[in-house]
Parts: sequence; structure tokens; C-alpha cells
Amino acid sequence: MKDRSTFRYSIGLIVILGGLAGLGALYGLPVPEGNREALLLALGIVLGWGGSVVNHEFGSSSAGRKAAEAGIRVEKETE
Repeated sequence: MKDRSTFRYSIGLIVILGGLAGLGALYGLPVPEGNREALLLALGIVLGWGGSVVNHEFGSSSAGRKAAEAGIRVEKETE
């Protein structure tokens, strides 16, 4: 279980730092007018991917975990 916790926090940290670095770069680096929309789109896609990983890792509630465990137990008992 400790490995999963380390993985969760590592992914969360990478996503947050990557998003902040990308947004900070938009303020600090000059972006040519023709590339601005493509850069914003690419940054949004990458942040969306990161958000889905964070949602998967941190988004489950204790009630959701209990329901999932109950479903697994029922499935094992019927086999």
C-alpha cells in the first residue's frame, strides 16, 4: 500500500508543478501570434490528462471504496 501512496503523491506533484510551469511560461516567454492558440490547446490537453490521473488516484471517496470492496466480495463468494 505504501508504493501506491508514493505513486499517488508523485503523480500529483508532477501534475501540479507541470501545470504551474506551463502557465508561468505563458507569462514569461514571448509566443508568436500564430502559435498562441495551438500552445494553449496543447497545454489544456496535457493538463486534462494530468487532471484525469489525479482524479483517478485521489477522486475515490471512502464510501465509494467500501461499495467497490463489497462488490468484489460478493463476486468472489458467488464463484
